[in-house]
Amino acid sequence: MKFQFENLQQMFIMEGHGPYVWTAVLVSVAMMVWLIIKPLADRRAALKDVAADSARTAKSNGET
Repeated sequence: MKFQFENLQQMFIMEGHGPYVWTAVLVSVAMMVWLIIKPLADRRAALKDVAADSARTAKSNGET
């Protein structure tokens, strides 16, 4: 199997296109991570709010 680049330095530079390519890769990975973490954090916050509302409602109704 023949690799496109002979060493890591050539892979990072990519004949002058490296900064654009690696910036695009980093932004894409960051966005994918954000799209996974943000909904999970929102869900956790929503569940916390629902639990607090349930506790408040139960307390105002005199339940324990």
